[in-house]
Amino acid sequence: MSQSDESARRFSELASEVAALCAEAIEADNLDAVPNDALGQVLASVVRLYAAKAQVGPAPFPFARNSGVTPTDVMIGCTAMLDGLALNVFELGMWQDMSGIGKLNYEEKKRARGG
Repeated sequence: MSQSDESARRFSELASEVAALCAEAIEADNLDAVPNDALGQVLASVVRLYAAKAQVGPAPFPFARNSGVTPTDVMIGCTAMLDGLALNVFELGMWQDMSGIGKLNYEEKKRARGG
């Protein structure tokens, strides 16, 4: 197995483990079991990786099948990330108009809406 294959396997395993731990904390209403600093570290790392991939090729679809992410979850997360860097929604809109980076293609948008 190549180093790249091994890294992909390890990443997939860790992603499944983190997803399971997050689901357990939510379902058991045990949110205090997840330290805020650790959550921020995971979120920041994932956002940076997603941005790096989107800058070198087509943006990957942001959610796995059956992720359970709701529109409210997305709005809360986006608001927190913008606030965390003192950015406004207006600035995001302007950046989106000037850049095609991170935009999903039509088929990905259609899939996101369940179509």
